[in-house]
Amino acid sequence: MGDFKISTLNLTKKYSNSFQLFLMVHSHRVFRGFFIMLLLFHMIMLLVPWIEIKIPAWPILKIIFAIGAYLWPFPTFDMLSEENLYLRQILMKTLEISVIMLYTIDLLPKIFIWRQNVLWKIVNIVILSQMMFLLPVSIIAYDKVALPTDTMKLRIFSISFCFVIVCEILSIREQKSLRFLQINQRQQEKQRQIKQKTQEFSWCEIVKHDSPNNCWIVIKDKIYDVTSFLQYHPGGNMILDGAGGDCTALWYSYHPSILTKQEPPQQYMIGKVRDYQQYYSYDDDFYQNIKEEVEQMIPRNKWQNHWILFLKGFLCLTGYLACLYYYINYCTLLSAILLGFFAAQADVNIMHDGNHYAFSSNKTLSFLAGYVLDLSFSTSVVYRRSHNFGHHSCVNHLELDRAFDTTFPYIRLHPLQQRFWYHKYQHLYIWIIYTFVNFTDVFGTFDEMQWFSNYPCRRGYVSKLQVFLQIIVKILWISLTLIYPSIKFSYKIAFGMWFVYNAVHSYNYALYFSVNHWTLEAGVVDNQNINQTNWGKLQIQNSSNFALDSFIWTHLSGGLNFQIEHHLFPQFAHTRLKEIQNIIKEKAKQANIKYFEFPSFLNALISHYKLLKILGSQDKI
Repeated sequence: MGDFKISTLNLTKKYSNSFQLFLMVHSHRVFRGFFIMLLLFHMIMLLVPWIEIKIPAWPILKIIFAIGAYLWPFPTFDMLSEENLYLRQILMKTLEISVIMLYTIDLLPKIFIWRQNVLWKIVNIVILSQMMFLLPVSIIAYDKVALPTDTMKLRIFSISFCFVIVCEILSIREQKSLRFLQINQRQQEKQRQIKQKTQEFSWCEIVKHDSPNNCWIVIKDKIYDVTSFLQYHPGGNMILDGAGGDCTALWYSYHPSILTKQEPPQQYMIGKVRDYQQYYSYDDDFYQNIKEEVEQMIPRNKWQNHWILFLKGFLCLTGYLACLYYYINYCTLLSAILLGFFAAQADVNIMHDGNHYAFSSNKTLSFLAGYVLDLSFSTSVVYRRSHNFGHHSCVNHLELDRAFDTTFPYIRLHPLQQRFWYHKYQHLYIWIIYTFVNFTDVFGTFDEMQWFSNYPCRRGYVSKLQVFLQIIVKILWISLTLIYPSIKFSYKIAFGMWFVYNAVHSYNYALYFSVNHWTLEAGVVDNQNINQTNWGKLQIQNSSNFALDSFIWTHLSGGLNFQIEHHLFPQFAHTRLKEIQNIIKEKAKQANIKYFEFPSFLNALISHYKLLKILGSQDKI
């Protein structure tokens, strides 16, 4: 936030008032809404055959159109005859000029103002130039070509072009406008007038403020009302996943080091948490130094948008949809195995990065990537709450890590958990339990929506639309994978293949996560022995890597073999984690912190097996 203020103030000094006005217009919602309306109009005009309408031409109009055609620098066509005006051509020309001018306004800040590298700006200049030439040419071609079959390429181009621009509109740049700074200043002044002294609130009060219209978050022991900031947050609605809860770990792990060096924006601070318990320390420079070195090596704007990740995502999603079609129409053993495998691959390679906002710097694209989990019939909103907040924030912490709650009493994973007689067999029956992981994820959706994080009274925000969509998702899941195959083939075949598909999906998903934290080498903590441990050190001590030199395991596991690096930098595309591994390993060595990596996946799996056997037969390790 502080860095943004400085850069914005420098921008206002460097550029004239016209540029300031330019930025204000560019960020205005009415501008973007009008832009979208024009694009939809453009699509309609290119898809619908318009009937030619002629209207009488006044002499003054003829002069205006003649001058306009002379001055317009791009290809054009005649809009009037000696006696009449062609209404269709006038509408299309108006649309052409409007789209070109509006898209120019949309791109100019990216080219001349936003801080980006030269190559990135050149690409946008090329896009703008091509658009200014191709749009008039496309409209002329549409006007002259008579046969509908000859206009097919033009129509496909127009639809694709409009889709690209709509995606551009949805991309995040609003928080970089001067309007953002002005709102902050007004909010700051308002807070000064209203809050003359710090108030204290209990958790039972804080958790009530968990909606888009009333959003509080906690960072360390301070409470921030970020309701007015939500629409400008670079991470989009990610804040709502922690609404009414403790977001300290997310503040430090997702934001630039230059921001985490200082306090969050104080104009939003409204009070403190009464009897706040802070289990981890964030004051040690260990994690801060690692972040600074990684940011220096690889700028934050290059952490996502990796072409290998995009290629993997396309292949995994295509493979999953193809296998789903194959399974629905043939319901064979091979189709069930392939569907389970590709569903898991889509989860670990697309969904996991998307829900960590590591897939793309475009928040909308990452958001859609996260929703691939819903495409495989689970739920991304539950995953973000239980995984990002209930696991990453407190890894292997008995009282807080959601993983311990969802596995006990069936599996004993912590020495302080109660040991039952059947736990001495857990190293044997665990392989049966793992076949049902996907069933519990899918069928437990609505139960999880009632209790997301590990603070006993925190709820988190779930819209009615999310609940409705999950009902639709579950109906589709049962209908497509079970009911329809039962009708088309038989219920015996359908149920058998349905179980195989879910079991393969479960194994391909669960085993990657189990060998990262539930091994003899990974540490565990609890409220009694946490003792203000540095949060960054805890991520290294309580995680373990495997098969770091294996190209196959890196891509099959979606980069989960670089678990330590992923926990320290969750916003980093998994296809690039290998680039920062040496930095983290060296820093851990200098700080005398245990950094463990298994030479292979099999070694990690054996260690997981041994841990289960020991915890099942004795109270302490």
